[in-house]
Amino acid sequence: MKSVITFWCTMTMFITSYTVEGQEIVNGKGPFQLEVDVARFYGDSAMSYIEMYYGIRENMLSYKHDSSRYVGAANMKWIIRNDSAVVAHKEWTVPHIVDDSLRFATTQTMMGLESVGLPVGEYMMSIDGYDLYDTARRDSFVLPLRVVAYPSNMEAMSDIEFCMSVQSSTNKQSVFYKNTLEVIPNAGKLYGAGLPIMYYYAEAYNLAQSRSRANVTVRTTVVDALGKDVITRDKSKARLHNSSVEIGTVNLSSLKGGTYLFRISLLDSGKTALASTTKKFFVYKPGTVADSASGFAEADLATSEFAIMSEQEVDQAFAYAKYIATQAEVSQYEKLTDVKAKQKLLFEFWRRRDPDQSTPVNEVKEEYYKRVSYANDHLSLGFHEGWKTDRGRVHIVYGPYDEIERFPSSSESNPYEIWHYNNIQGGVIFVFVDRNGLGDFLLVHSTHRDEIHEDNWFQQYAQKMR
Repeated sequence: MKSVITFWCTMTMFITSYTVEGQEIVNGKGPFQLEVDVARFYGDSAMSYIEMYYGIRENMLSYKHDSSRYVGAANMKWIIRNDSAVVAHKEWTVPHIVDDSLRFATTQTMMGLESVGLPVGEYMMSIDGYDLYDTARRDSFVLPLRVVAYPSNMEAMSDIEFCMSVQSSTNKQSVFYKNTLEVIPNAGKLYGAGLPIMYYYAEAYNLAQSRSRANVTVRTTVVDALGKDVITRDKSKARLHNSSVEIGTVNLSSLKGGTYLFRISLLDSGKTALASTTKKFFVYKPGTVADSASGFAEADLATSEFAIMSEQEVDQAFAYAKYIATQAEVSQYEKLTDVKAKQKLLFEFWRRRDPDQSTPVNEVKEEYYKRVSYANDHLSLGFHEGWKTDRGRVHIVYGPYDEIERFPSSSESNPYEIWHYNNIQGGVIFVFVDRNGLGDFLLVHSTHRDEIHEDNWFQQYAQKMR
């Protein structure tokens, strides 16, 4: 089990408790939410090094009172797959002990890091977490991951890692140690109130491979929602080594609340960009108008596909998305009567699930609607659209099955299918039975913890009456 390091923020919340079998349980406050970020670094000529950072707020966990302590934990699972197989899989527990219940009034965040080497290719990665003492409280991310080959004869940059702090270190046992530094990630990419200084870490490659021996200029730039450079700094760097660590700080106290881009560029003597890397971050300032956030959102909404949808089209698009919507999102949408407000809510719904908002493509949204389209094309029944069927819902939410067993009608049973998912919760099945012989396969049993469970499904639903 890798260790985690905790940091203090300033938001205040309140707690309640209950007792189960003589054991006091302190409830987690608010929804259980993970903070997740990913960065790619050069590994070798055959693969890249992927770091996944995660954050869990201390008072979101539920705690069991144990003597004078409060013991809580989150269970985590990280899976990376390509088109044909799972290439990386890890499950672990993040324990946390609190000695003083007064600390539940603050939002201390536990930060962690996991890493893996991957060859060039296209992947999907999922990160799941849940509260050990209240397993219904959970959060998950599904993110596309593209691993590209780094060039060997021209300048290149890694992704940016946003950090809580970066300092010199000799502690090679720390999970956050790299290149003589202890680099504490900020998985939420949130700065502002209580954290006005942004630390960053990146790596530059192939500096000594260039024909030019002239120094390069390292330019760091903060860009606001309107595309304006609001903070720019240049520094000269000699090409002494082939690779170089780029670290630094940016004071964000002068910025308004909102969403910004941070860019690191390598420039030649003529200020032409040789390589660059960009990542989005957020500034939170209570009581201020989030000009940057609204600027990005309004500009993106106006050019999105949602802006030209009719009300009927927007309603249909949100109906498709309900399978992964929260109850709060559904309730909020159902209260809306103005088409513009519906367009904005649907846009924000998918923007929150966009793994990389600096690119024009939301891969998660595209994959989701691709699954909806498949369900409608292959799983419809008469006038019953495929996305509304049980098999359609399972395909949309969990993706294509890994294996399928089909059992046609026989003298013993009605037709039924068993879908196998080998990489969900250690392997789960979904059983669908066509009880009337009309092609309408209903979900009657699953070993997935959040789905219907009926061990006696064959006798109850599939077996024909004699």
